[in-house]
Amino acid sequence: MSRIALSSLRSRLLLLVLLALVPALALILVTAWEQRQLAAAEAEESALRLARLAASDQERLIEGARALLIGLAQLPDVQAPAAGACSAQAAAIHRRFPVYTNLGAIAPAGDVFCSAVPLRGPVSLADRGYFSRTLETRDVVVSGYVVDRVSGKPALTLASPAVDGAGTLRAVVFVGLDLAWLPQLVKTAQLPTGSSFLISDAAGLVLARHPDSAGWIGQSVPEPALMRAIHRQQGEGKAQVTGADGVPRFFGWAPVRGLPPAERLYVSVGISRDAAFVEANRVLLRTLLSLALVGAVALAVAALGGHLIVFGRLRTLVRAAELLSAGDLGARARVEGADEIAVLGRSFDAMADRLAAMVKGEQRAKEDLEERVSELDLLNRLGELLQACLTLEEAYAVLERVLKDLFRFESGAVFACSTSRSLIEAVARWGAAASGSGGVFAIEECWALRSGRPHLVEDTRSGPLCTHLPSPPPAACICVPLVAQGEALGLLYIGAPPAGTPAGRPLSEARRRLAEAVAEQVALGLANVKLREVLRSQSIRDPLTGLFNRRYMEETLEREVRRSQRAGRPMAVIMADIDHFKLINDNFDHDAGDAMLREMGALFQRNLRREDIACRYGGEEFVLVLHDASLEDAAKRAEDLRDGVKQMRVSDRGRIVGPVTLSLGVATFPEHGITGEALLHAADAALYRAKRRGRDRVTTAEPAGTPRPGERR
Repeated sequence: MSRIALSSLRSRLLLLVLLALVPALALILVTAWEQRQLAAAEAEESALRLARLAASDQERLIEGARALLIGLAQLPDVQAPAAGACSAQAAAIHRRFPVYTNLGAIAPAGDVFCSAVPLRGPVSLADRGYFSRTLETRDVVVSGYVVDRVSGKPALTLASPAVDGAGTLRAVVFVGLDLAWLPQLVKTAQLPTGSSFLISDAAGLVLARHPDSAGWIGQSVPEPALMRAIHRQQGEGKAQVTGADGVPRFFGWAPVRGLPPAERLYVSVGISRDAAFVEANRVLLRTLLSLALVGAVALAVAALGGHLIVFGRLRTLVRAAELLSAGDLGARARVEGADEIAVLGRSFDAMADRLAAMVKGEQRAKEDLEERVSELDLLNRLGELLQACLTLEEAYAVLERVLKDLFRFESGAVFACSTSRSLIEAVARWGAAASGSGGVFAIEECWALRSGRPHLVEDTRSGPLCTHLPSPPPAACICVPLVAQGEALGLLYIGAPPAGTPAGRPLSEARRRLAEAVAEQVALGLANVKLREVLRSQSIRDPLTGLFNRRYMEETLEREVRRSQRAGRPMAVIMADIDHFKLINDNFDHDAGDAMLREMGALFQRNLRREDIACRYGGEEFVLVLHDASLEDAAKRAEDLRDGVKQMRVSDRGRIVGPVTLSLGVATFPEHGITGEALLHAADAALYRAKRRGRDRVTTAEPAGTPRPGERR
């Protein structure tokens, strides 16, 4: 019902009729609540009563098993063990009582010598808890859930000592209750539809369950709240618990009497809440239908009377108000006359005229605001992405993606100054600028870069144009220098499409301010990215050799090992050491040693692939990480480097330094280790052996697990 309909005279009249029915409805609901409370209490009592009956049946079953144990213990073939005769008697009893999985006798040492189910070989039950407890207590013991080792069936085993007249233990007789038979108790319990039946032991394991008994036997009770309530009360009890199937039930439980607390069994019966409330719900539904019928008659009478006294002009006014509220700004009442309704209609029409004008103005303002908010969101997103970029290439890709959305109606480009600062090159372009020329041009060809301030051309047919504009030029354009901390980094160019095109729109003042704000953001972001590139290079590079430093190697090595593990590809680690490097420092000076290290770094960079990693490990030691390289490939590469070092000529201030030789140790993944640390140790050990064998050689690591020397050179 609409808001206008609710405020009408008819709605008020109908509402009064409905309010008159509220007390009757409240009385019905209170009565229904009381009936449900009574039904809940009755369901809990019924569940407890059924649990007691089932527990009594279980007690009788256990008492029968105890009586059978007493008879078994007195058999002569048990007192004086005779396996064949005893097993035959046990089998005869088993045929009469299929409720048992097995019955028989166990020697004091734990070996089964008598079994109703034929033995396929020696069976020992010495490790069973019920067997050891029977020996200790010399009394009847109940096992809890076990799987019978002879029959292979889940069972509840009862055991009793068999002693002779002198009190000497001759055997332990046992009877296994078939847990698969226990759900038969459900058939005699006459449970209501949707009810559940559960027999559990003191450890909380399911011995029988309805429904789905087979899937739960031996598992933990799926209703932990029920087991907590049972253990808390240690006797009979009632509780409302939601079952494993998501059905709320009223549970009642009772213990099986005559068992010690550690071996106690519990029988639980749950009656579903829906089944318990069937009658209460039926009474409630019948009463509500009666009340609804009375209410419908009353509403019909009120509606007919209201129709006779409500004027048609009110209908017209309401209809016009509904159309206006639905968004039809042209809806008018146009009620004729001079009475109050006519005055109301004319006032409504005047209000609708003013509202239509206001809505149109607000719509324009809303569109502008949404566009500004979208621009701010994209601008903030641009700043966040630039802050996260590690390289200028990443930043340029971000600029192209974000600025294409930010200036979706215009074409544009971002240009960056070259290293020489004489040329400027496009690094991100979109729209018509993406397919145009002018990708590289001199800085002097842009008016904005000459003047150091934004250059706006409102009409490209008359204004001074930069030579880098695409052909044909846009209807209007603006070039904004990218300046950060007083340094010109590049240029932002924005071009408006011609007015006659589908996306044509002027380069408004708001768009020009946006271009300047974007230029400021981009300049600051690019400056930060360049600074991060410089700082990162300084943090991971050795300043003397230009190679990666030890920290970068340690970070990268584990990543390369994991990548090789995922791809199932080999990789190699080479550890190299300049032979007799100390003599170079002693015979020449440290400057000569530095020159030798610089030339060694250049040699590694020339002879390694782009994806390989060369690091200065420390002093005159180097570590090379070769991606996707086998032991044979790595050894060959090491030999090439060793030969290259021999041919290397190093001079320092006119002095020839060297010649020098190189010792190298090679280790590969996974032959010599499956972690970065293991590969480094293996390569280091191989290098150590190369030094001991005379230096100037390549030595491969020994297989993983081979003892390595514990000292460094």
